[in-house]
Amino acid sequence: MAMSKKSSQDSLLNDNIIEEKIISADGEVTIKKYSKRKFLGKGGFARVYEFLSLDTRRLQAAKIIGKDQLTKQRRRQKLMSEIKIHKSLNHQNIVEFDF
Repeated sequence: MAMSKKSSQDSLLNDNIIEEKIISADGEVTIKKYSKRKFLGKGGFARVYEFLSLDTRRLQAAKIIGKDQLTKQRRRQKLMSEIKIHKSLNHQNIVEFDF
């Protein structure tokens, strides 16, 4: 019984691991892994969670946007505009943008 309980716990832990696949211009693939932590809040089309980078041990906040939220061109444009604005901001009280 202890064995199955441990397997169940391992499964729960693995459910909270998120992988980010990054492909550079020259085709090199990098995989970054994050542990999804607590829910921080939500906005018009995204939910925000705390994540821990398993590589750097750095805490980060990330917006999770459902694919269904980006089916319309107008919403995609709105998201890209938000990203552009956020990338240009530099203030101690604003979360740094990492894209």
